Parts: sequence; structure tokens; C-alpha cells
Amino acid sequence: MFRFTKKMRIDMGVMTMDGILLIDKPYGLTSHDVVFKVRKATKENRIGHCGTLDPIASGVLVLCLGSATKLVKYFTDHDKSYLAEVAIGYETDTFDVTGKTTYTVLNSPYNEASIDEALRQFQGVLTQMPPAYSAIKVNGKKLYEYARRHQAIPEIEPRTIIIDEIYRTTPISVNDGIGKFSFFVKCSKGTYIRVICCDLGRKLNSYGTMINLRRMSVGGFNIDETVSLDEVINGNYQLINPLPYLNMENLVVDENIKSKVLNGMFLSPERFINLQDTIIYDQKQNPLAIYTYDAQIKMMRLSVML
Repeated sequence: MFRFTKKMRIDMGVMTMDGILLIDKPYGLTSHDVVFKVRKATKENRIGHCGTLDPIASGVLVLCLGSATKLVKYFTDHDKSYLAEVAIGYETDTFDVTGKTTYTVLNSPYNEASIDEALRQFQGVLTQMPPAYSAIKVNGKKLYEYARRHQAIPEIEPRTIIIDEIYRTTPISVNDGIGKFSFFVKCSKGTYIRVICCDLGRKLNSYGTMINLRRMSVGGFNIDETVSLDEVINGNYQLINPLPYLNMENLVVDENIKSKVLNGMFLSPERFINLQDTIIYDQKQNPLAIYTYDAQIKMMRLSVML
């Protein structure tokens, strides 16, 4: 059973912590680096993150600790929002400042109206080609491994993404022929912001490169709720109950159904409000499990035991 606190508990002699920890990932660290540091600070070995952030990026990194690692799959599909800074006038092979410059067009006209119109063209449902320097696996190897070894990049299909909001947030500054500004974007899972920067540059008859990225939210988790790595190391943090952030229906059951749930038995869909993932509680409001609809057998089945 979850215990959402920074205090440890003992299960079969092992110290554990259960819940969500929201980290404001600093620039320069990988998501794996953050997990390593949090694992060392909390003494909790079971830690999973809900969507990586590149070293160049900072901001919201959702970590699931202890039993909450069972819920990672539910948080990876959530929408995300970012503040990005883009440079118009050059492009790199990685589409961000970590790469090598491949194209340059300096002294392009930088007009706020044309930039704002170009940004608006990204809003809605569109397809996006993932960059060569990405962690997508093809034939057991990540794309960036092909790119770094100067090998032919395997063909991959473009992905459908959704941009709910996108707009410029700062004035345009121009220095040595390079225009820079920041923009906000709220998007679906799997969206590459550096590809948006690249495509934006080309819409402006120039080139674009992402020079900074900060993730502001993941689903219902916001930057204002995060803590720094230093705060975690100093013990100044609180774990969050993840269940309210799942946005699922709730179902309270009696002792008879509770026994069936605890034994992982199928349940009739008639008991449920709809045929969607549902958190089941007992009459004392203790979370028991998450059930999902199985269309093949037309029954609700156990997805995660809480």
C-alpha cells in the first residue's frame, strides 16, 4: 500500500519510499544522473522517471519512487509544456547548440508578425520527423549511435503529434545577424522541440537552432511544485500521492468485491461508470488496484495492484 511521505517504511526488512518526487532538473545533467543522485540521497532503489530530459534541458522531471514505479506507464503519455529559446540564422546537425553548425543564413529580416504567424502554423495535429540525434531504437540501436558513427540513418516513419498552444514570449533580439527569442509550447508526448526550432527557421526562409529548453509541466505536475536536487540531498522534500494526478474514475467496493480484486479476478463492466481505467478503493478509502477494460473478453481486468 502506498505511503506518501518522505519518511521511510520497512517492508520485509527493506527500507522503502512510495510516491512521486518532482525534481527541477538542472542544466547539464542527464535524467539518469538525476535518478542516480536521488537514489543515493533517499536510499530508495526503485526509481523510474516519466519521460527523459536531455542534458541541455532543465525543468520538471517526474520520478516515481518505490511502489509508485508501477504507475510510470500512466504518466509517460501526459501532455507537456516547455519554454524554448531559439536562434534563427543557423542550423546544427543535432538541431540544438550541442551540435556542429551545418547551415548558416545571417542578416535575415526578423519581423515579429511573420515569426508569430510561423509559430501559429504549428498549432494543431501535424506530423514530425524525429531527429537523427535521438534515442529512438531501430534494430536494437539508438539513432544517435548511428549518427555519431557516421553510419546511414535507418528510415523511420514520421510521428503524429499535437500542439495545443504555441506563442512567442519574448521580444526578438538580433546580434551578429542571429535573431533570438523564446516561445511557449504545450504539446503531446513524443514532440521534439528542437525539431520545431529547425522547422520554424525554414518557415522563415532561414535556419533555426534550439539554444535553451525548460520543461514547465508534465500533465498536472507544474514547475512550481518541484524541488531542487540540493533540497533532496538535504532532506527538504515531500513525496506526492500520484493517484489524483492519474485523472481516472474511482470505484468504491464492498468486502466481497475487495476480496476478488485482491485476488486479481475479472470484474463485470456493469459495476463501472465507464469502460476506462479505474482506481478501485475499499470502503475505508484504501487504494486497492487499477482495473482496465479487456475488449477481447468484455470484462474489466487487473492492470496494477496498488
